[in-house]
Amino acid sequence: MIKVLIVDDHEMVRLGISSYLGIQQDIEVIGEAENGADGRDQALADRPDVILMDLKMPKMDGVTATKEILASWPQARVIILTSFIDDELVYPAMAAGAAGTYSRPVRRRKLRTQSATRCGDRARLPPK
Repeated sequence: MIKVLIVDDHEMVRLGISSYLGIQQDIEVIGEAENGADGRDQALADRPDVILMDLKMPKMDGVTATKEILASWPQARVIILTSFIDDELVYPAMAAGAAGTYSRPVRRRKLRTQSATRCGDRARLPPK
């Protein structure tokens, strides 16, 4: 069973992702957080297999949360899920150690298969 934590400030986004992943036989959504600080705390306490992380959130953004999670738990698999395609926003998250990125909207099948795949490996960061 793949344990997933969803970190996004939009309740409807969390609900949609959680509902879809929740019906998958091999995925369990173990928690949700509405900002990077709460997401960091939950990730470090619960140690999910995959953390789906938004970039722009109140209290703490996704890049900072990713850095802090990986500083305390280098084996964490953080996947950035964002509506921003701008390299200036996505590249810092990858440089911080995120295992991959999805731009919203993401297809359901891709979210499911890539979450499982990223559970076991990290994406390589291309040279800037």
